Amino acid sequence: MRNLKILLAAAAVATTMPTLAHAQWYVGVDAGASILEENKMKATDGSHKASSDIGWLAQGQIGYAFGPWKVEGELSYRDNGVNKYDGAKAHGSTTALATMANGIYEFLPESKWHPFVGAGIGIANVDAGKVSVGGVDQYKGDDWQFAYQGFAGVGYDVSRNVELKAQYRYFATLDYDTKSVANGSKIDNEYRDHALLVGFTYKFNPPPAPAPVYAAPAPVAAPAPAPVPVKPVAAKRNFIVFFDFDKAVITPEAARIIQQAAGTSKSTAVTRIDLTGHTDLSGSERYNQALSIKRGNAVKAELVKLGIPAAQIDVVGKGKSDPLVATPDGVREPQNRRVEIVLP
Repeated sequence: MRNLKILLAAAAVATTMPTLAHAQWYVGVDAGASILEENKMKATDGSHKASSDIGWLAQGQIGYAFGPWKVEGELSYRDNGVNKYDGAKAHGSTTALATMANGIYEFLPESKWHPFVGAGIGIANVDAGKVSVGGVDQYKGDDWQFAYQGFAGVGYDVSRNVELKAQYRYFATLDYDTKSVANGSKIDNEYRDHALLVGFTYKFNPPPAPAPVYAAPAPVAAPAPAPVPVKPVAAKRNFIVFFDFDKAVITPEAARIIQQAAGTSKSTAVTRIDLTGHTDLSGSERYNQALSIKRGNAVKAELVKLGIPAAQIDVVGKGKSDPLVATPDGVREPQNRRVEIVLP
């Protein structure tokens, strides 16, 4: 029976997942302590109370992120031992298997630290098993009910793909039903849980786009009426180097492109190099403007190392205002994180 419930819950998670294109998919797992509030029970013979030990909780998520927003499906399992029933020592446990659809807002998406808040709704099977006092069974049963939760925490990017996280969660259901073992009457139960969790998220970031070199074609001279030698015209050349997300560090591939640009500058006696920095559309206008200038200055520093006079290099930043690939605001597009090198 429990296996069937797990399969049904997993299927429900799958049906909650959207299928938007260009999504940054991720998976995550969490585990921690579950602190179940006192269960205030209502039965035909009056009111009862059941309290529980600190239990455990494990959960997993599949979701996607777009900018600071995330949408995910979640499957969780909680287990708390019952220690008292109406003040007497009791034996038993209360478990909850839940499938939830969550919405999350992540602050500071451009930083390594990501405070976040979220909320979710779904369904849960709360199972009281069989609770006894002094060897005498008191109540038993399980019930599916509407569930809801709210949570807050912080994540930290260990790498481009892995994020560690810690959080607090409040999880609850509508009153669920059990039955009195003595007379079979229905009992209304409460389920209110507080949890402290740690875990990690693995992000399926797309690989960085290859850094192509864009070169404008050389002008084609019109046919001369006489075989008079034509003075060669220097071709205008453009180069593009790309950067990792939220970085202004020159990658090995970018360094090779910059070497090509420096070599072309020297061989064609160019007296000025224009550098224009760009970012993708994730993050604020102010932050991205500063990041685009920082990327331009990183390329300039590399050119100076290769023998190009600093006075010949002009740097401007356009932030997120001029993307190479048009995307919705908040999308992390690798080809938009670039510096364009123009040799007039």
